[in-house]
Amino acid sequence: MALQGYNIAFSLKIGSAAYKTIAGRTQDDLTVAAKVKESLTKDDAGVTNATVIGQDITFRATALVDVTSGTAITRDGMLAQALEEGADAVMDFKYLATGGKLLSGKCVITNLSESSNSSDEATLTVDFRVTGTVTLSTP
Repeated sequence: MALQGYNIAFSLKIGSAAYKTIAGRTQDDLTVAAKVKESLTKDDAGVTNATVIGQDITFRATALVDVTSGTAITRDGMLAQALEEGADAVMDFKYLATGGKLLSGKCVITNLSESSNSSDEATLTVDFRVTGTVTLSTP
C-alpha cells in the first residue's frame, strides 16, 4: 500500500509552546543522507573503505501562506523563527508517518522562501536541517 502524503505529520515546537504543524501544509519532504568517511591504508590493499559517521537530515515543508489555524504555525510565525539567531533559532521537531516510527530531535531553518503568481495561492517553502542527535521511537 502506498503511503499518502496526508498521513505524514511534521510538527514543530518553538520555545515553550506546544507542538504545532505549519498552517496549510501541502507537501513535506524528508532527506536522510549518510556522512561517510573514506580511508585507504597500506593494509587495505588498495581498496577504499567507507564508514558512516553520521547522517545529514533535512526537511522541507511547503504551505499555503493565507491559511491560518489556532493549532498551526502561521506564515508570520515561520518568518519570525527564520530571523532568529543562536540558541533561539533551534526548535524541536517530530516527524511521523502513520504506522511508522517517530523521528524527533532539534532543527533549524536553513531557508525560507515565499512566492506567488497572479493565478495561484501564495506559498511558503521552509527548509530545515536537523542539529544534534535524533531519536527513532515508537509513537
